[in-house]
Amino acid sequence: MTVIRIRIDFDKERYIGHGRIQLLELIGEHGSISAAAKAMDMSYKRAWYLMDEFSAIFSEPLIERQHGGKGGGAARLTPFGAEIIQQYREMEAKALSTFSKPLASIEKHLVKPQKTARK
Repeated sequence: MTVIRIRIDFDKERYIGHGRIQLLELIGEHGSISAAAKAMDMSYKRAWYLMDEFSAIFSEPLIERQHGGKGGGAARLTPFGAEIIQQYREMEAKALSTFSKPLASIEKHLVKPQKTARK
């Protein structure tokens, strides 16, 4: 299935992309940066860094963190974080809808995927 992934560059260093949105969604689902990182097969340290970098481009927080303790830390989306996800996903859907005809034309010319030989 063809998908359109959007990257929005505000300038040379600030952007929104598919991976950042996916991480944010998974934090919302799992209530934890650690669990979201695991779901994306990335290190906790990398996920923490990405969220800090992503959050730093906005004047409002994307997530609220509760630091460790007996049950470990937790994270949840703020209303603004949820809004960013919704707006990004709406832009993706609109892009796919807008470009459906040219994509269908291009897809007609794709080579059929080769089946891999079993070992």
